[in-house]
Parts: sequence; structure tokens; C-alpha cells
Amino acid sequence: MSAESDQEQLQRRLRSALRAVDPGAGFVPGVMARIASEPAVSGRPRRVGAVASWLAFGLAASVILAALLAHEWQVRRLEQGREARRQLIEALRVTDDKLNLAYRVVNGEERAAPAEHSGA
Repeated sequence: MSAESDQEQLQRRLRSALRAVDPGAGFVPGVMARIASEPAVSGRPRRVGAVASWLAFGLAASVILAALLAHEWQVRRLEQGREARRQLIEALRVTDDKLNLAYRVVNGEERAAPAEHSGA
């Protein structure tokens, strides 16, 4: 057999399988009765409802995550502020100590300076 005869045979089989067939007089009333007996379903398929619920869940999770991140950021900023305040207070204390020491040294040297150095 040649390739064309196989192809013609396939086309003949397809035409035979796909030929129009009269469903009969009871087809339309049967379909209409079945439609009337089945409960009405919403226009949305179930899959859309599932997707919508997952989207709602994802949106809620995103909002909660954003709130938690904002809170964490705020807590971290507060801690950084407290640490900066602690460092500033420590620096001011050290400065105070050093200035007091310098004051004592300067005032102590001023009293001792005329006695040690006669000015000659």
C-alpha cells in the first residue's frame, strides 16, 4: 500500500465516524427534562471559587505580614534610638569627667605657678 492510499483510507474512516446522525424525536424533550430536573448551579465554576478563596487568604496573609514587618521596623528604630541615647549620655559623662579633671589641673597649676616660677 502507498502512503496516499493509507491517507485516503484514514479520511474515509474519519468521514464515516463523523457523519451526521439523527438523534431521534425524543432527544430534545429528554434534554429539556434533564435540565429542568437538575438543581441550578451558579454561573461561576467551582475552580473560580477556590481561586478566589486562595486569593483572599493570600491577601490577608500579606496584610498581616506587612503589619508585622512594620511593627518590627518600629521596634528596631526604638531600640536604635535607645542605644544612641545611652551612647550620648555615656559620652557626656566622659566629657564631664575630663572637663572636671582639666579644670582641677588648670586651677591647681595657676596657684602653684607663681611659687614655682619667679618670673625671672
